[in-house]
Amino acid sequence: MTPDEINSEAAAIWLAERRQRLTENLLAHRPAAFAGPGELHADLVTWARNLAAGKARNLVITGPVGVGKTWGVWKAAEIAVRGGYEESVVITSAARLRRYLAPATADPAAFTRCRDAGLLAIDDLGAFGLSEWDLDNLGELADTRWGMRAPTVITSNTTDLQGLLGPRISSRIADGALIVEMDGPDRRRQP
Repeated sequence: MTPDEINSEAAAIWLAERRQRLTENLLAHRPAAFAGPGELHADLVTWARNLAAGKARNLVITGPVGVGKTWGVWKAAEIAVRGGYEESVVITSAARLRRYLAPATADPAAFTRCRDAGLLAIDDLGAFGLSEWDLDNLGELADTRWGMRAPTVITSNTTDLQGLLGPRISSRIADGALIVEMDGPDRRRQP
């Protein structure tokens, strides 16, 4: 083997090991409820593969309670990481993000991790009323991530993001976003 072949082989091994570590880290943080099998919406598969190929874009998933929005985010993130997406991935609930920002429970380091993540997914946005304080901080988050062109994923039971977030934030989230409207029965209520 030539030195170039050795270096190329070593780089391929290093890359495969890095992808494995990133996948293991993502799966270690995935709640058990979202580890089960299922069929991922075709648009989410395409989005994940595009993300892995370096074609980052925002994703908005809407639909009623229990149709698999959160499960879909975790599965799509797994596909992207296994496929070569090498940036950090943060998947958090809107309620947890709110606690990171609340004056009594503020966690600036956690907020910074969310803001600066390669991929940020905010689950269940709109599950509770948003205060002016919440919207101000979400505005900073959306503005920073939009400026960085870092992909943001939102899941929500509402399709009216402008009504929920206002025109400024919703415009930044919707810019170039893939919007997937899911429908179906509440999978948690299946026999």
